[in-house]
Amino acid sequence: MTGTGTRGLTLIELVAALAIFSLVAIMGLQTLSGMMRARDRTTDAADDAATLSRGLVLLRADLKAAANLPFWPPEAVEPEPPLLDLTAEEGRFALSTEARAVLPGAQAAGTERVIWRHDRRGERLLRIAWPVLHPASKAARAPEMVIFEGVVGLRLRAYAVPEEGWVGGWGQDADLARLGLPRAVEVIVQSERYGALRVIVALP
Repeated sequence: MTGTGTRGLTLIELVAALAIFSLVAIMGLQTLSGMMRARDRTTDAADDAATLSRGLVLLRADLKAAANLPFWPPEAVEPEPPLLDLTAEEGRFALSTEARAVLPGAQAAGTERVIWRHDRRGERLLRIAWPVLHPASKAARAPEMVIFEGVVGLRLRAYAVPEEGWVGGWGQDADLARLGLPRAVEVIVQSERYGALRVIVALP
């Protein structure tokens, strides 16, 4: 007597089913990997944008706080002018600032000497600050802070009088240095990723 039981899968059908399941799993894994890579790219872009924004805000704040006050480096015979542009030769500029917020208990007077320096070898933009304008020793200088990575150039231009227009090297020329601060300053940070980043500020 022959039974009428349920017929099972043949070996070929089982292999075909496993192949289909494997294909679906691979497609799902590829989709998941793509989504994770896209998420990582979005996160990296957001982090870069936040870093860029913070750096530009800090640069603008330094320029807006510029003060017509000389800076006396330790053991110097003569002071440096309020703004000294050495971007063409040494890749840096320095300016005196005032009316900065000071935390309670901090050893600072609300004035600073801020130096922005382009590390050409490391392609970084660094910021250094002296907490006072007449420091007793080099130990008073704060450590360098890395503000931007991937920087290939730094330039500063100053505007004082219409006859001169925008000029570089402010503070090196004795005649211009006597004017104190220019009317406006333009700083151009040449970024490898974002191109030329310009900050223009009218000085007090």
